[in-house]
Amino acid sequence: MIIKSGIIPAKNACFQCYHPPVFYWISAMIGKLALHAGVSWPQMIKLLQFVCCFYGILTVGICYMILKKFPLSNFSRLLAFGTVCFLPRHIYMSAMNSNDTISYLFVALSIYLVIIAWERELSPWSLGALSVVLSITLFTKYTAFVVIPTVLTPFTMAFLKRLVIPRKKVLISAISILVLPMSLLTAYMLSNVKHYQSPLPWNVTIFDPSHRPRDAGGISFFTFKPWEDIKTPMLAPGKLHSFWTLIYSGMWFDTEPYFLRFLDSNDNWWKRYYGWYGREENYPDENPPFSDLTILEASGLITLGLFPLFLMLIGFCYCVKYPILGGGLVQTTPTERIGFGMFPILVLFNAAGIIALTLRLPVYSSMKPSYFLGAMPAFMIFLSLGIMPCERNETIKRVILVTFGALFTLAIIHILHIVFAIRCTQL
Repeated sequence: MIIKSGIIPAKNACFQCYHPPVFYWISAMIGKLALHAGVSWPQMIKLLQFVCCFYGILTVGICYMILKKFPLSNFSRLLAFGTVCFLPRHIYMSAMNSNDTISYLFVALSIYLVIIAWERELSPWSLGALSVVLSITLFTKYTAFVVIPTVLTPFTMAFLKRLVIPRKKVLISAISILVLPMSLLTAYMLSNVKHYQSPLPWNVTIFDPSHRPRDAGGISFFTFKPWEDIKTPMLAPGKLHSFWTLIYSGMWFDTEPYFLRFLDSNDNWWKRYYGWYGREENYPDENPPFSDLTILEASGLITLGLFPLFLMLIGFCYCVKYPILGGGLVQTTPTERIGFGMFPILVLFNAAGIIALTLRLPVYSSMKPSYFLGAMPAFMIFLSLGIMPCERNETIKRVILVTFGALFTLAIIHILHIVFAIRCTQL
């Protein structure tokens, strides 16, 4: 619509039009340049799909730069960074034309610029760059709002504990980085209230996702049953209620599913499945048409993924401890200590936002694992911190290396399986 009209459409002009405009405007400008250069419309659409992939690649690079800013072992950095690179959900999202990957990129870039600002003792240039990036981040996706409390955490800690820099400078710096993004966001929300009667519009009048299938009994936030996805690794009746199960399994396999139908093509079955998935028709009576290879990939990835999850929980505890007590596993400077403090806040606010969305709309489309990928830098730091104490025992270190090696190898096989399956359907 932007390419054809030259302007950003009204929020209620289409279902997706309620989203913040940055992703769509950038894509439209790239698309218009491509069309002016003589590229055909289908080729232009494929180009825009690659732009999203490029955002995903850049996010991986920024994550690595964040890892290098903290006193972590090379072994733990390698495996944590490898997990980000081979995480199936991030690869899935990087193959889709959506505003998700740009939101991950700018959240990660904001975190990196906070670290740089503190390294440079809150210099004006570093604060100015951070303020501009924060402004862009807020207009990529609603889930990116989590960046504000995350970025403010080091300033709050430094102010309360009188660390690193005088309190007056900390306070002035915090205000200075917020003036531009919060002014723009306030103006945006006031305009939305004036024109659409909501500060953050959501076009449920155009398409109401509340009609999608759901399990009786509501959503449970206190269960975790990943074994249910090993046998049937996809959304199905009776598997739509466990919040953490849907989030976890969807990180490691295409449980939603978007690509699964290419792996085991049975067009009639999948047509009936998507009739249930999106239109509340009857779920197919037959078992899903999965090959042994697909089941192996699903069961292996979902099972092996429990290993980094456990290590992340250990790392989360360490990461909470450092800003408060310091010392312990790694020796940190005051700047590094307040830097560690950002990551628990990022995850907690990210989770709180998704839980709030799920309470408002208790269907599976609110419990997307992709909504958690904005917290990838935090998961990466937690994983690295969780691995480090295990390195002291050579046997445990080898077990970790073998397990992660198997996980990465299986992820490669899974993605190649999808790529070749899609390629075969195009021939």
